[in-house]
Amino acid sequence: MTATILLNSSMMPDEGLYILRRVSREFFAELIADAHRRGELQSYVGYAETAQHIERIARVPIPVNRASTQLPDQALIAVCKLKYRVADPGAKGKLQPGEDDYEYYVATYDRNHLRWRIVNDESQPSQAA
Repeated sequence: MTATILLNSSMMPDEGLYILRRVSREFFAELIADAHRRGELQSYVGYAETAQHIERIARVPIPVNRASTQLPDQALIAVCKLKYRVADPGAKGKLQPGEDDYEYYVATYDRNHLRWRIVNDESQPSQAA
């Protein structure tokens, strides 16, 4: 079983390999509904407005969850986020975005992907002689 992690921003909460792609609203809604039916949907959507929007388009309940995102070793990540950045951080959670104010992404995540190496791992002791 591969978890589908639902987020309201396209962040990378843990090290690993992420591959992100924009998808249509229809594809996103179908993906969320299918993951919910299989019992594999884990919501980390932190804002009620975004959760309600996803509920409307996918027709499944989406709980608000402000906990830190926990990723399994491999996951499918579904992202529903605003197309714009909220100028006043104090307004977060108080906005009433329209249906067309959102964009949708799907990412694959692999914590243990061995074919990538961006920088040397400085957490390992040096092998100096």
